[in-house]
Amino acid sequence: MKTITNQFDTHAPKVVFPFTEAVSSTQTVTIRRSDIRIAVVSDAILGRNGVGTYYLDLLAQIQTRVGAAQLFSPSVTPDQTLERFALPLPGDNTQRLVWPKKHELFKQLDALDPTLIVIPSLGMFSYFALRYALKKEIPLIVVNHTDFDHLLSLYWPQWLSRPFRKILATVNNWLCKKAVGVGVMNAEAEQKARKDGACLVQIMATPIDTDFLTHPIQPIKGTINRAIFVGRLAPEKGIHEILNAVYSLPKMHFTIVGNGPLRKEVQDVAKTCQNLSYLGWLPRKRVREEIDAAHILLLPSAYETFGTVALEALARERFVVVSEGCGISKWPSLARGVFITSPETSLTKVLSDIPRQSFEDWDCYARESWRAVREFNEKAISDWLGFLDAAAAKR
Repeated sequence: MKTITNQFDTHAPKVVFPFTEAVSSTQTVTIRRSDIRIAVVSDAILGRNGVGTYYLDLLAQIQTRVGAAQLFSPSVTPDQTLERFALPLPGDNTQRLVWPKKHELFKQLDALDPTLIVIPSLGMFSYFALRYALKKEIPLIVVNHTDFDHLLSLYWPQWLSRPFRKILATVNNWLCKKAVGVGVMNAEAEQKARKDGACLVQIMATPIDTDFLTHPIQPIKGTINRAIFVGRLAPEKGIHEILNAVYSLPKMHFTIVGNGPLRKEVQDVAKTCQNLSYLGWLPRKRVREEIDAAHILLLPSAYETFGTVALEALARERFVVVSEGCGISKWPSLARGVFITSPETSLTKVLSDIPRQSFEDWDCYARESWRAVREFNEKAISDWLGFLDAAAAKR
């Protein structure tokens, strides 16, 4: 469990919001941000995927702007106080579905006495958080980070995915109606949430660990010949495309960081190809160091809601190659520093073309990318604070 708490002084500014959505009569609620206490209850393991890092980065930056913020989630090292048992996810035993100790979770929530509960993932932590919110009549915020419907269609045959997709649709529809606010990552998800009956919907930008913005940057020098992938080693992440590039571009060195069901396959290729290094899972600081040591960040996912690691690489003024299925490519403010692959333009082709880029042009793009990421992070924090204000006013 991660705890981030700050108590505001009594002179914090008041924010006034009218009840104008899904309410029969217009009312006005006066609320201080210092009175907002947020419990984020997530099934994502801290620091092991995009959702886990998202809320670490978010809470670190809003901790001085709300009354209290606390993150409840499984840890990399199992927390015996909070976690009862865990099961490996089907098809990926590197991921755990953790069953929390309900009474301990409720006890810790009682100690915080939250005024808002945020649920960013589906699992047993979020299930018990939902029960707690309904029992205590605490306003609920639901954030949709992952398009499970899309992933089911990607990997399961239609006859098997269809019933599960219907169940997910029913659950999401119910959650959208129960929540005072729904956060989404893109316009498509926004339309779906509104269709499901959500009254307050916000497209959320992605925050970033400010260390990626403030730590001194080492400019790219010499031949552009070092590429890196950081993420889960799973088929939807485009791992096979990267391995094909390893074989096709022997003069380019590749580094793969992460864990997942394709780990053994990556390890086997690393044993036979001198231009591939496999480092396993690394903590966040080491990830930044490895990105700094590389020239190009690769994220050729078949589908990626956003792609936080690409944002981090842009902040380090590195070349970034993503697929057209990555959400980051849909944000115009970030797209200029990003190279995009497609079925017509393979990863190998894009990597072959990058070394021909003019360094003068790239220096300009790199500086613009850094500024764009800084502004994007500021937007993420501003959007979240406004969203929390509006949700709290619906209490």
